[in-house]
Amino acid sequence: MEDPATIQVEKETRKKLKELRITRRGTYDEILNRLMKNATDSKNKD
Repeated sequence: MEDPATIQVEKETRKKLKELRITRRGTYDEILNRLMKNATDSKNKD
């Protein structure tokens, strides 16, 4: 695994990301990767 990077997000964005966790211990990296995969899968269906 690469060294983690710091990204800046608004408080409201962070709150929304927390709501998208599948498990209580889900990481932002897991959430973002799942969202990107879903977006890619959706784009490829069109």
